[in-house]
Amino acid sequence: MQTNKHIGRVLKALELEHIGADEIPMVRFGLAVKRFPSAKAKTDFIYYVAYRDVAERLFKYANQKGLPIEIDFTQQSRTYENAEGNSVYRVENVVEKFMPWASLDKRVAPEADATAPDTAVENDVEADDFERQLPDEYSVY
Repeated sequence: MQTNKHIGRVLKALELEHIGADEIPMVRFGLAVKRFPSAKAKTDFIYYVAYRDVAERLFKYANQKGLPIEIDFTQQSRTYENAEGNSVYRVENVVEKFMPWASLDKRVAPEADATAPDTAVENDVEADDFERQLPDEYSVY
């Protein structure tokens, strides 16, 4: 199995869902991922899904629009039957682990746990600094 790694910024605040009869936690989210580190590089908007404890931790520690985050994921395919009885084939990017590259801004996300572990980079910017730091073609707002 191949594991992939992307680094990008969260497109919007995450929503934690519970699916199935077992009420499995799930988060679907997108990242704005630069193709290479350059101001003129194109940005791809890639979507992912996380289940169980990974979904709960993402919701708790990476639930902020614009937050830089690194994720490790695998691509998994599945086939299922939809409500109309048609067979649907789907490939999903399933998050295995992640690491925020900044701390959550407590003013933006007051529900975040104050005992969150330190991450790779301390958050010493204001919430609206994300817009000023990103070139126009990278902006996700």
